[in-house]
Amino acid sequence: MCALIGLICLSSSWIAAADPGSATSPSPSPAESASPAATLTQSVSELSAQRAAAERSKIYHAGSDYGRWLDQVAKNSGSAFLQRPIYDRVTWMRLLASAGALALLGLISLWFVRFVRRRAGEIQSNRYQSWLAVSASAIRKPFALFLLACGGGFALMPIVTGIASRPTRVFWAGALTGVLYAGWIIALLWLIFRAIRAVEKRMTLWAERTNSLLGRVIVPILGHTLRLLVPLLGIILLLPLLRLPENWIWVTQKAFGIFLIVALSVLIVRGVNAVQLALLSRHRMDAEDNLSARRIYTQVSVIRKIIVTAVVIITSGSILMLFDPVRQFGTSILASAGIAGVILGFAAQKTLGNVLAGIQIALTQPLLIDDIVVVEGEFGQIEEITLTYVTVRTWDLRRLVLPITHFIEKPFQNWSRVSTDLLGTVILYLDYQVPLGELRKELKRLVENNPKWDKRVCGLQVTDTKQSTIEVRALISGADPGKLGDLRCEVREGLIEFLRRDYPESLPRVRNVTEPSDEEIRLKKQKQKATA
Repeated sequence: MCALIGLICLSSSWIAAADPGSATSPSPSPAESASPAATLTQSVSELSAQRAAAERSKIYHAGSDYGRWLDQVAKNSGSAFLQRPIYDRVTWMRLLASAGALALLGLISLWFVRFVRRRAGEIQSNRYQSWLAVSASAIRKPFALFLLACGGGFALMPIVTGIASRPTRVFWAGALTGVLYAGWIIALLWLIFRAIRAVEKRMTLWAERTNSLLGRVIVPILGHTLRLLVPLLGIILLLPLLRLPENWIWVTQKAFGIFLIVALSVLIVRGVNAVQLALLSRHRMDAEDNLSARRIYTQVSVIRKIIVTAVVIITSGSILMLFDPVRQFGTSILASAGIAGVILGFAAQKTLGNVLAGIQIALTQPLLIDDIVVVEGEFGQIEEITLTYVTVRTWDLRRLVLPITHFIEKPFQNWSRVSTDLLGTVILYLDYQVPLGELRKELKRLVENNPKWDKRVCGLQVTDTKQSTIEVRALISGADPGKLGDLRCEVREGLIEFLRRDYPESLPRVRNVTEPSDEEIRLKKQKQKATA
């Protein structure tokens, strides 16, 4: 409070010197009126005239009556201390009353905020709140701001009305009046903003409870729209209170136009994001059969990127067109738009080709998000599809980044184009003595006890014979490539272990046949004749 009084005293001499009514000045000549000094004098005169109207306001008269009542109370009390002036007509009674009112308002506001928070909770909390609790949470902080701004401004009015110097009194009366008006406008807008948050929270709970697609789309868009309208309304209401000079009007108009364009673009982008989340929430990517979900996810993600890119370009152009030099430049460019289009088309041929390829893939869908592909000799999964490139996550977690035109111009394998169901083979090279019947029984037992088998295909056949071995192929099926790969390895290990344990003679063997020499054959024949 002492610092405030000191600030008022120091500003008294400056405002008195700037008051146009304190001295009579002759009318300036045309040359002088165009000078910076004359312009500054005219601005100060207009500002002083506007602030002088504060003396005639009801708030100022109410503050004057309150100050006189405090002086009468101090006089009736008979205390010389309370009647002692501190600065001009500002007595200790007025100072203590203002300080006490400010302290009381602060305590009441703090108690109200804590009480309502303890009883009703926060709007941002995820727990359920009744309409009464949500309303109390919305009112809590704006009401405290209203008490501090409006009540504080009126509590300081007895000090202002006690200043003898008219310029200083007019300045501080106008400042407190502006604070009071701005306080209740900001509190009202804040209340509306928090009320919107409260209504949005209730609508979000309703949308989640009913699982309505319309609710999931409308609620975020409506909430974002109202959140953007409240700041715009606040700017419209607060600008007249600032009473800006005429040379600031151009700046405020351009700033307001830029803010409006950016707000609309943000609203469109958030609306697109809300539609994307609402559509994808009804299609789970982690389901067993997620083909339709992957199709929708691919289309929605690519279309969203196209819309966001278009919004950014249009927003940037709209902001630049607010300024006359840029608008004139754009008008001159339109005359040669055909030649510029041809030049840009040749210069950005590859970039435009990638963008068009991205749109083509989004519409025709030769590959989708999470598709299993073999491209450039690499086995992997589609991780990301943009307008210009595709990211493939390989089996060893490397990332293969390819231009999107690669999937339009060159062939590639898509293992999950229509369905993720696949057939896998296990090849074994065994001896001719292998018991095929027992091997088929063991294969069936292995796949039936394995949860990775989808119970569609299980068979064992001899597909080729060689000089020393036969080729046995086990054909099995799986729900997706990952499960099928693990199933093939486990079946291969199980069959080898079965043969090693129960039929070791079925494993490949090398036979060595030793032929006797000619001399041994001759002696053997002679021996047989002699015996005969």
